[in-house]
Amino acid sequence: MKKLLTAIIAVAAITPAFSGVIKESQARREVDDAIQALAGMDARADLATFLPQKEAYSARTYCNKARNFLGDSEYDKASFYAVLSTNYSKISTHKGLLAKAEHDKLAMAAQGAVVPRLKSAGLKPKGGSGIFSGAVDLKILYAVRRAPKLEEIPALSPDMTERVTTILGVLQQQKDVKISLAARGRNEELAEKYAKSVMDVLIEKGIDVSRIEYTTKKGRDGMEITLTGVKQ
Repeated sequence: MKKLLTAIIAVAAITPAFSGVIKESQARREVDDAIQALAGMDARADLATFLPQKEAYSARTYCNKARNFLGDSEYDKASFYAVLSTNYSKISTHKGLLAKAEHDKLAMAAQGAVVPRLKSAGLKPKGGSGIFSGAVDLKILYAVRRAPKLEEIPALSPDMTERVTTILGVLQQQKDVKISLAARGRNEELAEKYAKSVMDVLIEKGIDVSRIEYTTKKGRDGMEITLTGVKQ
């Protein structure tokens, strides 16, 4: 990178000394190179969010100047700005590739951490099926020991909130994953309240309702949480 910038500065320094020596054919060739380099940079749609703004802007600005000077038959200036534009297009693309590679590396690292994250939320994998499940009781759900009244469902406990946040992160990261809430209560109305207390948090955080399903049945108060389609 330093060598490339040094070369650019060197070109800027010697250009005045060679004023008038650039031929039209050379200027046109270098302007064409600049246009192609810029088009190549812009064609990388995968790098759109990673290109450095300063270098990309310079590439476009200098390419426009080169084309204008070529149109005015000022071949020395056209050549000078064309070379600058070409170099900045290459620098921008190179930096964009590096930034994307770093982004992809971090994404892969996060992907690889899915299993321990879900385990920390109380969900265990079922082999390599992509299914994770785990049960929570009232103490985990609401930090209470006895079933609450139907009209007095408490807020999720700090422990459950942390678990839901972890699960939410996986749901946001992997859009094909679905979650199932199998709630149990002394009656089905209470079980539904349990399920919806978790479901409402997920929906509020942006998880589409089509990715969430819940079932209710009578039984010991608690809930079985299952994720399907998890990529490990």
